[in-house]
Amino acid sequence: MSSGHEQEIRAGKRFRFGGNWRRFLRVLNLERILEAEQSLKEFLQTGSLAGLTLLDVGSGSGLFSLAARRLGASVVSFDYDPQSVACTTELKRRYFDGDENWRILEGSVIDPDFLRSLGTFDIVYSWGVLHHTGAMWQALENVKPNTRVGGKLFIAIYNDCGQISQYWLKKKSPITNCPGR
Repeated sequence: MSSGHEQEIRAGKRFRFGGNWRRFLRVLNLERILEAEQSLKEFLQTGSLAGLTLLDVGSGSGLFSLAARRLGASVVSFDYDPQSVACTTELKRRYFDGDENWRILEGSVIDPDFLRSLGTFDIVYSWGVLHHTGAMWQALENVKPNTRVGGKLFIAIYNDCGQISQYWLKKKSPITNCPGR
């Protein structure tokens, strides 16, 4: 997988997101983790994810995988970018080292065989990822079967909607929220 990813970066088809996430991990603190937890609780309208399973599609920094795990979910995180996988792995090492209820993989949302191998989940979460694939509609179709019957498919796809887009850029961006930047 890694060689395909690197070839796509060299060809200008992919951005190396992992570098951004590595910088973000340097400023990650408890306040940001609690904000991520609150965000999940509000969007999912629950106070706990205990007993639930969550698939984090394009885990990036791993922040929302961490938040879901802290809220009690069993988590499977994956990303196409090896550096992003490393960031998610670092968060697991820091906060849930050795935890068998959080698995981290390298894989592609464009690969239906990979996704089938993961099974179904109560929550499939993908924030700001699918549109970066170059095959957004295929990616969306690919993740739908990972959502168990009665589960929640929780996605965000960026679209410039003026002022509200600026709000979410500030809320979710690792760079604009960094102290001292």
